Parts: sequence; structure tokens; C-alpha cells
Amino acid sequence: MRKIKCGASEVVITPRLGVGIPGYYEERLANDKIDDLYVKTVVFDDGEILTGVAVADMSHIYMNLVHKARERVRALTGRDASGIIIAATHTHTGGNSDTGEYEASAASESDVEDIVNKIADSIVYAIKREKEFKIGFAKTEEHEVSFNRRWWMKDGVVHTWPGINNPDNIRPASGIDPEVDVIRIDDLSGNPIAVLTNFANHPDTSGGGCAFCADYPGELDRQLKKALGQNVVSVFMNGCCGDVTHVDYSGKFPLIPNQQNMIGAKLAADVLSVYGDIKCEEVHELGVKTKTITIERRQFTKEQYEEAKKKIEEGEKLLNSSREKIDQSDDEFEKPTTGDMLIMELTYCYDAVKLYEHPILSEQAEMQVIKIGDIMINSMPGEMFNELGLDLKARSASDKNIIVTLANGYYGYIATEKAYSEGGYEVTLDHFNNLVPGAGETIVNVILDLQKEL
Repeated sequence: MRKIKCGASEVVITPRLGVGIPGYYEERLANDKIDDLYVKTVVFDDGEILTGVAVADMSHIYMNLVHKARERVRALTGRDASGIIIAATHTHTGGNSDTGEYEASAASESDVEDIVNKIADSIVYAIKREKEFKIGFAKTEEHEVSFNRRWWMKDGVVHTWPGINNPDNIRPASGIDPEVDVIRIDDLSGNPIAVLTNFANHPDTSGGGCAFCADYPGELDRQLKKALGQNVVSVFMNGCCGDVTHVDYSGKFPLIPNQQNMIGAKLAADVLSVYGDIKCEEVHELGVKTKTITIERRQFTKEQYEEAKKKIEEGEKLLNSSREKIDQSDDEFEKPTTGDMLIMELTYCYDAVKLYEHPILSEQAEMQVIKIGDIMINSMPGEMFNELGLDLKARSASDKNIIVTLANGYYGYIATEKAYSEGGYEVTLDHFNNLVPGAGETIVNVILDLQKEL
């Protein structure tokens, strides 16, 4: 029986000032920082199998960069790092993996390369810090910091960001996943090595400014270090948060300044409420299974293409006129969290023209499952709707499931099949949100099959 070891590390990845911050439709160039950005890593290693999770304070990370980070680990250690899940927390004030024309706030290739190298370095440091360990799992629930942002309205369709206390709001289109999953990892003397927290909520709470911020996972980290010691590595893994946000459109829980700190502190309290009762044990079973599948993309029609060209001409005239004369919306409750309405609409149109003229027919999506004892860590490559995560948990043979989204690549919002007929921002076709209906259900089925193989 091979002895399994665990190592953990954290590396600062805060970019230089002046780098574009992704997550909105308008360009944002970093001019300050609220707190540092990190990549946090935990690896598990039995001498043959090397696996684990590295999570960076970024909006998202593309698969080509995941490959580059894994290859750098191989070059530095000689180890196969293909079993490492590399994910983003999805902070909207974080590091940038975009260098191309589809991102309003693109970064240079050297800036992106610097972050990728540091992700790889964090994995290497974790390997070098491996030791024998004990591990345990617990879960609790949090119902006061996350809310579904898609609402059925009086016009009979679903709107995203419907407006707080809007009289046209009827009910949320779906719910949330309130589960807070906690993995505790100690050395054999009982000293903490790492704590892994899994929860589903959009980290877009610090606002759309130009200051780097790790958002609520940053405050979660600070609170856990305060309680457990500065040497503990706190890894936050975002769950199925594609339709879940910090804004309560019913108005019961009002927005407050620096809400990211309240959410992070509340989650830390949730973690600590179960942490002390977690029974940690040595494990003797380690496995990882990976599968890459082809998923088709939706395509723009000729009619959409022609309409987009007309709208671009009209919209650019408005942009070139006095912005004070532009009526962005006749709905006082329409408050998107992604920036200017006109720029958003033009972005959709630019995408329609580019992708009609240069279509991309499919994507190669990687799913991965790690098994440590009886704990399952499951990766999903996008912003998954909460119902997909709940479905996986309900159908899994294990009751100890961690779901890591925005992992091993990024394919935008991945909605439930029924959501495409409901409407809303998340299912509007553009460069990022393009997989065919049913892709989310396919991803869940693949993961469940991988679990069975383990």
C-alpha cells in the first residue's frame, strides 16, 4: 500500500497596475488594490498519482493556459501534472487570462504568462511541502448571502438583474445551493495544513472599480487564518454560481458597503462552526479520472448577422455623440452588474458579426474527478447553473461532493436546458455563452460516470 502525502502552498499573483481587469463589458485598467490576489494549491501524491487543486483569484482561466501550467510543473519536477485541477475563484476584480479581441480589458501576453508561471510555481511548492496527513469532511448551510438573480417577470419571461423591489418581479426562476462544504487537512500531529471551502456565489461584490480585490474569498481567507493560524492554506472553490449572486432582489437582505467582507466573514463563521467537530483520519485511497468531450456551439443565423451590422452602425453613432443624450433604459430597475447597457449591446453585435464570419463549431471540454478516501472533488469548465450542481449531488453515490467550477478551461455560462426557453442574460448567445442546450446536463452525466470508474 502506497503512502499518500499532501502539500499546500499559496503564491501572490497580483498583477502590475495598468493591467486590464476582466469581468465587465467596459475597459477597466487597474489603478489600485484592496487586497492581494493569490493562487492557493493543495496536492495529493502517492508517488505514482499526483493530483490536487490549484485555485487562482481570477475571473476565469482558459484551457490552453491550464496546459501551460501543467507543462511547467512537469518541466520543473518531472511529474505528470495532468491530474491537477486548475480553477478560478471568478472574482470580477482579479487576474486576467485574456489577451484577445473578445475581452474589453485584455492583458498582455507577458502579464498572462506571469500568472500562469506563478500557478505552476504554487503547485511545485506544494509538492515540495508534502507530508503525511489526515483529512476529514463536513458540511453546513448558508442562506443569507446568495440569491438567484434570474426572476420571472410580469411580461412572462425571465429577466436577469430584475431590480430590487421591482413591482414587476414575480418570483425567482430557480433557487440556490446553500451548502457550505469543508475539507479539513491536518498533519499527523494535528497541526492544520489546509482548509478547503466550497460554496456557490458570484464574487462580484466589491464593485466594478479598478482596484484588484480577491472579493469575499479574500476575507474568508483572512478570517480562517486569524482563527487557525497564519500557516494554514485556505483554498476557496466556487460551486455552481452561474445564476447566483449576492443581490437579494426581494429586498429582504439589503446591499451594504464592502459586502465582500460581510460575506467572507459569514462563510468563515460557517466553516468554523463545523471545523472543530471534523474527525480527521488517514486515507489509503487516491484516484483521479479525466475525460475530454466535444460539445457543439450554437451558431448565429444570417438574420442575426444582418441585424447586428445595422445595430453596430446605429450604436456607434450614439457612442460618438454626447453620452448625456443617451437614454440607456426606460426601466429604472434595470441595473446590470456588467457595465454600460449600450456597450453591452454593441458587444453582442460585434460577437455576432465575428462569429458568423468566422464560426467556431465546437469546444473540447475537460471534466475531472478526484477521489481522496471517500471524498469526491469534481471539476466543471464554466459558470454552471445551481440546479446542475444540485442534480450531481442528488445522483452521486457519494455524500461528500466538492464541485469546482470555472475549472480546467472556461466556456461561459452553462445553463440548464430549460433556461434557454426562459430568457435572460446567461443564455444570450455571444462569444462566451455559446454551448448548445443540454451541455450542462451532459457535463453532469460525464462526471457521474467518472465517479463510478473510481
